Amino acid sequence: MELDREGLIEAIMYADGERALCTANDPKGFELITMNARLARALRDRFVGDRWEVDESDNQPGIRNPHLKVRVIPCNFDENAGNRLADPSNLRDKGSASRSKTQCNKTAWLPGFEPSPETEKTEYETYVLGTYAAGGELRAELSKPQNFAAGKYTRFLPRIILLDGSEHEPMGAKAPREAPTEVIDIAVKRK
Repeated sequence: MELDREGLIEAIMYADGERALCTANDPKGFELITMNARLARALRDRFVGDRWEVDESDNQPGIRNPHLKVRVIPCNFDENAGNRLADPSNLRDKGSASRSKTQCNKTAWLPGFEPSPETEKTEYETYVLGTYAAGGELRAELSKPQNFAAGKYTRFLPRIILLDGSEHEPMGAKAPREAPTEVIDIAVKRK
């Protein structure tokens, strides 16, 4: 795919660091928005060049390789991201753009089946860089969605596990509303 594992993990770690700056005073869900947006940016910073380019198809930020006809978009996954024993899904419902990308991905992944006419190589295959950050762990995988139902991805093939939650120390957790974001000692002198 012309993507390196270290580069993908570096992008995920950058996005997690930005997400960790969110506090309980941010609007609800802002940490998910931050993770998604910063991951798209990090992918672009790392990979856009001769072979990869910025992609905003269907209002889904990511990168694409016009030579390989492959796209990569970030997505917030549930707690099953990076877990080889469970099937992950997206954390929030997706719409028609995700459904159509999944349809395009339904290629001949089973032996003996031919690709359907709608999946000719004129369309891009879409891979999802799914992440989950909570409870002191970070999980991530690069996966190609095969099925989509009721706003959720329901099957991925292949699944490339990048982080399973055991590899790294999390960047931080949300600070409670009562706690200050930082503590500064100021010396006060009276005249």
